[in-house]
Amino acid sequence: MLRNKVTRKLGRAGVKAARAIIVKNPRIKNKIRDVVFAQLGVDKVGNLRGSYTRWLANNYPDAVKLYDLKQEAQKFTYKPLISILTPTYNTEIEHLVECIRSVQAQLYENWELCIVDDASPNAEVRAKIKELAAEDERIRYTFSKKNGHISAATNIALGMAKGEFIGLLDHDDVLWPNALHEVVKALNADKKLDFLYSDEEKIHHARQDHQNPFFKPDWNPEFLQCVNYITHFSVLRKAVVEKVGGFRGAYDGAQDWDLFLRVTHATKRIHHIPTVLYSWRMSATSTAASTDAKPYVVEAQKTALEESLAAAGQKGIVVRGEAKDYWTVEYALESDPLISIVIPTKNLYSVVKRCVDSIYKKTTYKNFEIILVDTGSTDGNVLRWYKTLPGNHENLRIVAWPEQPFSYARSCNYGAKQAKGEYLVMLNNDTEVITPNWLQLMLADAQRADVGPVGCLLFYPGGELIQHAGIGVGLGGIAANLLSQVNMVGMQPMQHIYGRTRHEVSAVTAACLMIKKDRYDQVGGFDEEFRVTYNDVDLCLRLGKAGYRSIYNPAVKLYHHESISVGLPTEKAKRDTTEFDAAKELFKQRWGAVIKHDPHLNINISRDNARFEIADRPGE
Repeated sequence: MLRNKVTRKLGRAGVKAARAIIVKNPRIKNKIRDVVFAQLGVDKVGNLRGSYTRWLANNYPDAVKLYDLKQEAQKFTYKPLISILTPTYNTEIEHLVECIRSVQAQLYENWELCIVDDASPNAEVRAKIKELAAEDERIRYTFSKKNGHISAATNIALGMAKGEFIGLLDHDDVLWPNALHEVVKALNADKKLDFLYSDEEKIHHARQDHQNPFFKPDWNPEFLQCVNYITHFSVLRKAVVEKVGGFRGAYDGAQDWDLFLRVTHATKRIHHIPTVLYSWRMSATSTAASTDAKPYVVEAQKTALEESLAAAGQKGIVVRGEAKDYWTVEYALESDPLISIVIPTKNLYSVVKRCVDSIYKKTTYKNFEIILVDTGSTDGNVLRWYKTLPGNHENLRIVAWPEQPFSYARSCNYGAKQAKGEYLVMLNNDTEVITPNWLQLMLADAQRADVGPVGCLLFYPGGELIQHAGIGVGLGGIAANLLSQVNMVGMQPMQHIYGRTRHEVSAVTAACLMIKKDRYDQVGGFDEEFRVTYNDVDLCLRLGKAGYRSIYNPAVKLYHHESISVGLPTEKAKRDTTEFDAAKELFKQRWGAVIKHDPHLNINISRDNARFEIADRPGE
């Protein structure tokens, strides 16, 4: 199968030449393999191309689908004019034609295309625009005499627009034929929407070469503060765009992101359409490939994010994230409150000692206390070690909470009652600190008025295999740790963006979770009906219902020696199948709506696993 794909891509002569190089130069075998795999959309963590090909086969609107959509459109009572803004500059003629034809192919017909050529040196661009506009009165254009760059050109197009809404389309990209239909369908469901965005994919020179789909979450302001995850296809109410001042030339290269940030401060009527509607062309000068294509973009992004932070009334600094092309905010600490680290534990001397030692050896935040909630240790090594702890660490207390059977929920709640701190950290005894300023980073998020639980990036021993990057509700039928078992090396693009950015999730694991104590108390802590499993997800969802967001912060890293010490979390509950099944049923009854639709997990992501693989059909 793979051999046939390679042959089709490279030709027989190319395959023969590549084979000869590999034989003569074994050292570059892996590099050549990776290049070929990249062209095919195949890599070490799965066949993305294959899964996306299946998704395309099931979801790209063919003639039958378009007929069904046309029937659906007859029920629309609201049919606003949508003005599509497209600045052009030295566009490749083939790509320009494909772009314009994709607008003309729209199933929804109440549109206009506002083209502004920004003084292209290539006169053929303007000639082609005139030629195509003569075919369709809905295509309107103007030619700038002087190059003003992208924001200026887009503002001219905005001024031309007669529509109630504007759509943003780059001059070499392609709209799917159902793009405007899906937008208007959403507007018919809610006419008050001000900002709509969809999922997207990328194409190379050939528009048939579909790859790198990005299935996005619903509105996620934390995500937008790290990366412009919205990008394409974006449709905005024209009056709102004008109200915030349109596009700003000082932010060229990041002008869309800058606009989105300002618009989302002006309105919360934001809607995500969870399907691909836009093909983003990858080229040498496009940011679809990387911001390296336009180095000035970096400074524009930083300034836009700083202004957005100030507009939200938050104090902090915007810095580049650990991963290329992403940003993060280092929020200023309001104070240095006492943080109580609650660690339920029993026996396992080497495990719990490693955890406690890592806290004292690596933690740079000083104002904390550790509460070891001992649930009935009998190990002599542990009991002898306990006797040495108070003398060595004045900020450590051991509280006895012997119980049978063990309940993580009850032991954490008991530890929280003993805590003197303003903030709580629930921590498994089989974790190990990696990030020295972990408490500062988590506190910076937990102190924010609308934030509840704060979670982190957990690794299995070795530091490459992910154990937890937030929790997705509905995965595996109930909930699962996102990106579990995925290697940080060689992640696919969608895994990379979700794993490497701070963003809101529906839940985080209590293996390492920080929360302000009064918010924990407000919802009654862990529900003790969930003895061992699902108690953390339930807690986060109850906090969400109370108005507090759960934040995943990948800058905070710990090891979780879970698989070595006590096994996977569900294994503990599975020892009592009846109890495990009861916990599942209780969770389903309470959170069935979130299982059906986790707003932070796109419906096109497979529910079979937590690796952000693509479902053949939405919701599978």
